[in-house]
Amino acid sequence: MRILLTNDDGIDAAGLHALYSAVADLGEVHVVAPSRVQSATSHAITLHRYIEVTPYRSDLFEGYAVDGRPADCVKLAAAELVPGPIDLVLSGINHGANVGVNVHYSGTVGAAREGAFLGLPAIAVSLHIGDWQHDHWPRAARHARRAIDAALTGGIAEGVLVNINVPILDDGAEPKGMRAVPLNTAAMHDRFDRDPEPTDTPDVVRYKARDSMSFSDPGSGTDVDTLYDRYITLTPLHFEQTDHAALSRLSSRLDA
Repeated sequence: MRILLTNDDGIDAAGLHALYSAVADLGEVHVVAPSRVQSATSHAITLHRYIEVTPYRSDLFEGYAVDGRPADCVKLAAAELVPGPIDLVLSGINHGANVGVNVHYSGTVGAAREGAFLGLPAIAVSLHIGDWQHDHWPRAARHARRAIDAALTGGIAEGVLVNINVPILDDGAEPKGMRAVPLNTAAMHDRFDRDPEPTDTPDVVRYKARDSMSFSDPGSGTDVDTLYDRYITLTPLHFEQTDHAALSRLSSRLDA
């Protein structure tokens, strides 16, 4: 199996290296990832300039560092950088959970979604971060591998990505198990910090989004609620967004 491994935290990210080690025995793993952090870039792509691609070597693997977005990495890998057809796109492990409506902002999920756009089986993997310790990455990757194996059993339908989240692993805690759950659609609570320093223009103030994730309703049995309850979550997502019931009603009115 020929696997494309990418992420949105950058090619040097510990989560990507841990996931490489965890899936190396699955097949031929090709790493094409952003050269720097591209968090919350969603499904953005680069236009109107050349994208710089640099060979990358570490003690673990050789790959390509791309001066672009996560979706750019998948596009370039499929079109130019990976010799032969790709059988699976893996994106992660992200430094932070990607659950609920947050999946629409996530570059990690965006890269996997691009794989699904191309008709490739695709999986996004994220780790819920608590009181962070670096030795969580190998443990998270081992749990992620079990979830990846579960997602691949029976195959992934065309046009679908599987979004996997591993719960907080603080204090030696282990996940309670794995659950296939729906996406939470509740709104997120946005919080911003105002810059106390004055700007050069008196009427201008600056705000920075807080690095936190809070939902108005965790939604019983959803990915948010289940992840908070210390389960690994698996959520199949597709990019067919047409509301067919509304389409039928609109079409009827237009034809009247």
